[in-house]
Amino acid sequence: MKYAISVTDTTMTGHIEKSGLEVLKRLDSYAKSLAAIKDYEEPRGIVFHDLKSATELYSDIPLPAYTSRDLIHLTPLVDIWKDLFRQSAGESEKAHTYYDKLDIDDIVEIAAHELTHHAEFFHDDFDEIDEKNMWFEEGLCFYLPRKIIFSEEKREAVMEVECDLIQQYKDEYGEYSLTKFGQAGYRGGERFEYSAAFYDYWRSTKVVTTLVEKYYNGDVNALVEAYQKWMNEEDDIGLHTFFVREQEMSRQETNQLWLF
Repeated sequence: MKYAISVTDTTMTGHIEKSGLEVLKRLDSYAKSLAAIKDYEEPRGIVFHDLKSATELYSDIPLPAYTSRDLIHLTPLVDIWKDLFRQSAGESEKAHTYYDKLDIDDIVEIAAHELTHHAEFFHDDFDEIDEKNMWFEEGLCFYLPRKIIFSEEKREAVMEVECDLIQQYKDEYGEYSLTKFGQAGYRGGERFEYSAAFYDYWRSTKVVTTLVEKYYNGDVNALVEAYQKWMNEEDDIGLHTFFVREQEMSRQETNQLWLF
């Protein structure tokens, strides 16, 4: 994949390029695994940034990882992500312990999340965002990289951290339906704290993980097939309604998964 570098601090150029190339090397391995699951359209390239370039020059969102049309934008620096995640950890000692030990695999996971958006799983493209069903795409785009890149131990550790953080912040941000993905954070237009920005990513990843492991017998392909079945449905129903109906979920189950 082609890459470019954008910095506001030119002294960081070499460091960012070195880190970015390490991310690209590992991302290429992930891309091969993703292609074995589903075709994807390779992005035009990836732009590696320092924090200000990503969040002030190219965008005004607080997270330095996103896809803009057919370009991935990312800061590849572990220390930057450590700081951002630690700011979201609140009083959770478990979260602080995990985030203090972030490594290059955690950055590759973020890059892989953006790459997975380009897979031919999804109902829309980058010009037509399906906000009501966004939770599924965002959750799957974290589930697959963790499944492929992380060890089982690391995957379980990060899920425990995020479950802990969901519990910590649920009273502050609310337990609204994931069909309102992003309501707590910058997408909702009111809060720019990192915890608010991450909150629905944590929840959507938990839901997709639960769907795979509990309702689709650990088979992510079965979940994807169900999603594609929903896309071909003539009834214009939300994806959350489709999963509830398909799996005959109880009201208690749907509430626990924030589907209503």
